[in-house]
Amino acid sequence: MKLSKVAALSALAVVASIGTANAAPISGLGKAPAAENGLVQVHGRHRSCNLGVGGWHRSPRHGVRISCRPPRPRGAYWMWRSEGKHHGWYHRRDRRWH
Repeated sequence: MKLSKVAALSALAVVASIGTANAAPISGLGKAPAAENGLVQVHGRHRSCNLGVGGWHRSPRHGVRISCRPPRPRGAYWMWRSEGKHHGWYHRRDRRWH
């Protein structure tokens, strides 16, 4: 009986230590810009319309920057709006950004 209790407690300790060893660190990773998928995209060539520092644009070739807008969301009351740092589609009735 005593041996079974010791075996159960040691198994529980091993399982608990494995669970904490695989966990992400508490600080640092959560502040990374791409903590969700582990990739950090640097500015490069991209054919799709992306939001960057200078607003919405695409870069099909190196050194070329073309201004663009993302596709309009489905439904009524959407309008293109620029307010300070916000640039994008705005829903006039619901007063929200897409």
